[in-house]
Amino acid sequence: MTSNSVKISPINYHLEAQYLLLKLFSMLMVTLGLLGITLQVNAQNYPSRSVRIVVAQAPGSSVDVFARVLSSKLTESWKTSVIVENKQGANGNIGMDLIAKSSPDGYTFGIAVPSVMVINPFVYKNLPFKAMEDLAPISQTTSITFALVTNPKLPVRNVQELIQYAKKSAVELNYSSAGVGNLQHLAAELLSLKTAIKLNHIPNKGDTPAMTDVMAGNTDFMFVPLPSAINHIKSGKLKLIAVASKKRVVQFPDVPTLTEDGLPDLIIEGWLGLVAPTGTPTQIIEEIQKMTAQIILEPTVKKGIEAQGFEVVASSPKEFKEFLLQESAKWSSVIQKSNIKLGD
Repeated sequence: MTSNSVKISPINYHLEAQYLLLKLFSMLMVTLGLLGITLQVNAQNYPSRSVRIVVAQAPGSSVDVFARVLSSKLTESWKTSVIVENKQGANGNIGMDLIAKSSPDGYTFGIAVPSVMVINPFVYKNLPFKAMEDLAPISQTTSITFALVTNPKLPVRNVQELIQYAKKSAVELNYSSAGVGNLQHLAAELLSLKTAIKLNHIPNKGDTPAMTDVMAGNTDFMFVPLPSAINHIKSGKLKLIAVASKKRVVQFPDVPTLTEDGLPDLIIEGWLGLVAPTGTPTQIIEEIQKMTAQIILEPTVKKGIEAQGFEVVASSPKEFKEFLLQESAKWSSVIQKSNIKLGD
C-alpha cells in the first residue's frame, strides 16, 4: 500500500527554521534602525512643538517661580511654546512619576528637588518609579544655602555653644522642620549623629509654620533654606548662627560655615535640577542643558536668582549624575541610622 504523506527531511526543517529566524532578525534590525533614524531626525529638529515642564510643587512655590522664568525664556529662545504643568502631591512623587512615564522624546521634562531624587527612594517602601533609573539627569541649575537658625532668646552664639548647651540641658532641645523626611529633618538628624546630642523633632507642614514655632519659642532651632528665612533673620526674629554651605554667603559675610565651626561633614545643600525620562536622546538632553545654562547665567537673570539666596550652578548631565549619587549615599546612610520611615 502506497502512502500519500510527504516526509520532511530533518535537515530541510532546520534550514527552513534558520531562514525564518534570520528573516525575523533582519526585520527587527530594520525596525530598530528606522527607529534610530527617527529619533535622530527628531533630535535634530528639536523642538518642533510645544514643550512641557512638570513641577511637582504647588503654583507659587519657589520651584514653580523658577520654572515659569525658565519656561518664558525657553519660549523666547526656541520660538515655540514651553508650558509649566503643576502636579503636586505625595511629597513630589506624583509629578516625578508623570515625568518618568512620559515619552522619552524631550517634550516632557521637569524640575527635581532633593526629596524626590535622594530622599524619597529610601523612606518610601513602594514608589511607582525608580528615581536614578527612570529619570535622566540634565543639569543641576541652582544650589540653595541652608541656614542654622535659633530662637533669639536661646543663649548660644554659634554651633559649638549650641552643642554644649544641648549636652548640658536637662531636657532634649526641640527642633522644627517642614515635615518628616525632608532635608531640614535629615540635616538635624545628621547634626545629632555627628555630635552625639539628643534632639526632639517637631515636624510641621512647610517652612512658614516651622519658622513660626522657632520664633515663638515653641522649638529651639532648625535648619531652613536661607531664601525662606532671610527676612526674619534681618528683622531679628530668628538668630543665624551658621550656614551649612561650603563657603560663607554674601548676604551675611560675618556668619561662619559649619565647617569653620568644626563640623566639616555638615554641608547641607538644597538644589533644583532638571530631569527627563530615561531614554531621551542625548542630543536633546544636551540642547536643554545648553539653553538652560545660557538663560540662568545671563547677568540679569543670575543676579535675580542670587538675590533670593540661590547660587547658579548650571552643571552638565554627567556632573549632575555624579552629584546625585553622592547625595544619595549620604542621605541614605542618615535615613538608615535614624530609622526614618514614611508610608508606602
